[in-house]
Amino acid sequence: MQPGLTEPAAPLTRRERRLLGCLALVGLLSGSLLVVMIPFFPVEAAARGLSQTTITGVTTVVFGALRHIVDPRLFAAACLAVRLVEAAGTAAVSGCALTIIASQFPTRTSRAIALVTASQAVGMAAAPAIGSGLFALGGFSLPFYVTGAALLLVAAVNHWLMPVVERCSRPAVPYLSLWRVFAKCPENWLCLLTVFHYSLVLLTFDTSVAPYADRTLGVTPSTLGLYFTVATTAFALTAFVWARVAETSRRPHAFIGLGLLVVSASLLLAPPSPLLVGLQPHWWLLGLGMTLMEAFFGGAYIPSFQLMLAAGVGAGLADDLISQAFVSGVLWTAHSLGSVVGPPLGGLVVDQYGFPVMMTGLSALVLVVAVMNLCYAGWVACRPAPANPSESNSAGERIQSKA
Repeated sequence: MQPGLTEPAAPLTRRERRLLGCLALVGLLSGSLLVVMIPFFPVEAAARGLSQTTITGVTTVVFGALRHIVDPRLFAAACLAVRLVEAAGTAAVSGCALTIIASQFPTRTSRAIALVTASQAVGMAAAPAIGSGLFALGGFSLPFYVTGAALLLVAAVNHWLMPVVERCSRPAVPYLSLWRVFAKCPENWLCLLTVFHYSLVLLTFDTSVAPYADRTLGVTPSTLGLYFTVATTAFALTAFVWARVAETSRRPHAFIGLGLLVVSASLLLAPPSPLLVGLQPHWWLLGLGMTLMEAFFGGAYIPSFQLMLAAGVGAGLADDLISQAFVSGVLWTAHSLGSVVGPPLGGLVVDQYGFPVMMTGLSALVLVVAVMNLCYAGWVACRPAPANPSESNSAGERIQSKA
């Protein structure tokens, strides 16, 4: 059993501090890989005769050697193939990182997730500028060679810092059996729905805001990049606040619901929405909406993994590495589904009705999830307290009662 989180946690050992630092560095580099090519790859691809649609669909990690491919069709095919490999690697990194955090930092799970997630956000904010500098210094290949080499080095260090993996003493559990136990807890589904909408909204907004900002507000790409930097900084600064709330509050879903209400309002404010009659588009509205969205959305995402772990154990999952890996995989599946579903659907709405209407729809979706979290928090608060704390269906109560 993990120690109760209301008691002071034991200080981190030197190995734990190094491991957490390496996980944060992995998050920083994985975030950088997503956007390091933004300043120069579109130009390189366009020079080879690829359409804008193809350019936006074939970003990847190790593009460094692809510049030697002359034929446009082979170049596009190679980009896609490498992108598929990158997607598998990203899923492995993200899923394994959550599992390692749950196993090695049981009393600081949300704070460790906050550190890794904030590092990833910082990487995404800083990578375009770093990529531009490396591109100017050594050409197309250098940004990818440097970032890839750094990742390989960090992977080796992480392997060295990992504790010895012990063979699980219990028999193997069928995957469907894990699913049946996990699925019978409503709180797990609420957390999955929250994570799904987190990635759906952020990715949909990120992929559709630039044309609107350019045509309607006259905001240049460099200025929009500054907006993203400010918003990402807000996320990084507030991440640890939300982590602390997740680890100490007995009603975390109330905070999640309130945070999502602010996110819903920020989505209406940014365009602004047609519902806000009389409010005209302005650059500061867009910047304010982006900043509020990033700052408060972390309050919904960061606690979800720890809540799902506690709820799953309460529903009958064993408190061991197998369950931690299973919950990690399920959470990242929900995150990935949101990333896949959101941008194409958002693009269809933008094409038919415009960016403000699309943002209004996203706001409505977030509002529904906010109300669901608040209703769940109210239901937990109003029902009679169980005689045995382990019988509680509330992960927040269970986290606080463990000793």
